[in-house]
Amino acid sequence: MVHTWNERAHEALKGKTGLLLIWSFACSVMLELGLMVDPTYYGLTVESVPLAILSLGGILFYIALYPINVGYNWLILKTVREQPVRWSDVLDPFRHRYGKHLLATILILFFQVLWTLLLVIPGIMKYFSYAFTYFILRDEPELSATEAITKSRTMMRGQKWDAFKLILPFVPMYLVGLIFYMQLDLVILGSWIFLVALALIRPFIVSRFAVMYEDARHEYDEQWNRSA
Repeated sequence: MVHTWNERAHEALKGKTGLLLIWSFACSVMLELGLMVDPTYYGLTVESVPLAILSLGGILFYIALYPINVGYNWLILKTVREQPVRWSDVLDPFRHRYGKHLLATILILFFQVLWTLLLVIPGIMKYFSYAFTYFILRDEPELSATEAITKSRTMMRGQKWDAFKLILPFVPMYLVGLIFYMQLDLVILGSWIFLVALALIRPFIVSRFAVMYEDARHEYDEQWNRSA
């Protein structure tokens, strides 16, 4: 099944990879610029009230931009479905139900960090549990953020190992970027190297999850119809 998902994702991106990579970099740069508002990003110590306010503003600005990831997931989902794509689609989460999309990204980030702090492996497992959330928000806008997260967990049940195998080829590049980010004394350089690594692998990982989601959604709907 994993091999089939890989092939379908590869076929869906054929001829579109370049543009999807450009948008992936654009999304990463937007988030990075949000971080750069925070003086602690440069290794500065926040000791005065103005700097503390600026630091808080930078964090809030970064969080406010985070639904850009939701839009990118929607863009990839439409690509996988061979639907017409407008590059402005990536901004749709800002134009429609922005509060819900922002809440969803905050909750996912919070849950992942919380589980990772408890134990690394559960944190990784939760990453896969929430992988369908943004797709569900696209298909079922009537659901709340927590309902979409819960449904993602349900649809991913029993499939986390397959999800891990699906993105395994891209883990080394992620780890290289993460190591540079953590080890380089020059914070900005390490952060931008990590940005490049994430931007390069994002369309391939999201497209594979999108293909996996399509099958999981059909299976979920069939089970629901049978139980009804």
